[in-house]
Amino acid sequence: MTNIKIIGAKFLEIEAKKDPDFSGKIELKTNIQISSLEKVKKSKDTLKITYFFEIDYGTLGKIKLKGNLFILSDPKTIKTIIKNKENNEYNTPEYINITNFIIQKASIKAFELEEELGLPIHIKLPTLSIKND
Repeated sequence: MTNIKIIGAKFLEIEAKKDPDFSGKIELKTNIQISSLEKVKKSKDTLKITYFFEIDYGTLGKIKLKGNLFILSDPKTIKTIIKNKENNEYNTPEYINITNFIIQKASIKAFELEEELGLPIHIKLPTLSIKND
């Protein structure tokens, strides 16, 4: 496991909409994209990542988030992350770790928007059950 830490996060754009007259079957697709990676000037161990997170409910509605994550790691890991992005190598521990950070940050905001608009929650939340002995 790589040593990557979030040291900052912010949303740049938030869009959420719901069709109040919708009736039919709900379709749900999630799209996560990292649009850019760049080293933060004056720091050899910090990356600024710009990402898009979208939940498409088909004709029911849509949630779109654009944001920045600032991550801290050792210079070797930062170099590896940049190289992997340039080579379109996404199945790496570093890239998976960053994508998980994006899912965590964006999902929290998406939950709020889904609640406000009455949209279905985009992921299954954990539940408790009684254990039968």
